[in-house]
Amino acid sequence: MCLISINISQQVFAMFLYDSRSGSNPLSTIQVSRRHELGLAAARLAAEAIAQDMGESYQLDCEWANEDETELRFRGSGVQGLLTLDEDSLHLEVHLGLMLLPVRSVLEQEILDYVKHRLPCPKSV
Repeated sequence: MCLISINISQQVFAMFLYDSRSGSNPLSTIQVSRRHELGLAAARLAAEAIAQDMGESYQLDCEWANEDETELRFRGSGVQGLLTLDEDSLHLEVHLGLMLLPVRSVLEQEILDYVKHRLPCPKSV
């Protein structure tokens, strides 16, 4: 069994609300966490492959945000985000612009499917 968690912390009516204190609309954020058994070095290679693929497919600019190469930032037209790696997990946070909100659920499903196929899960005991 593979564990993928999605953090959705808003209600339907939040789509029409904007919280000026937080500076963002939670509906515009997709968060995905996934455990892996790759180790940090192999997870970096997987993240670079994902970044290259996403860069080509969706015209995203990707770059490592720190010297440890554990935070990969990406930005494109109407989207920006951060992929964070550690020894046994991957955390992805994607912020969508206003024009992409109507297709949020489609993008979220594409992200989940992509991560599921590109990052092996831990084996169950």
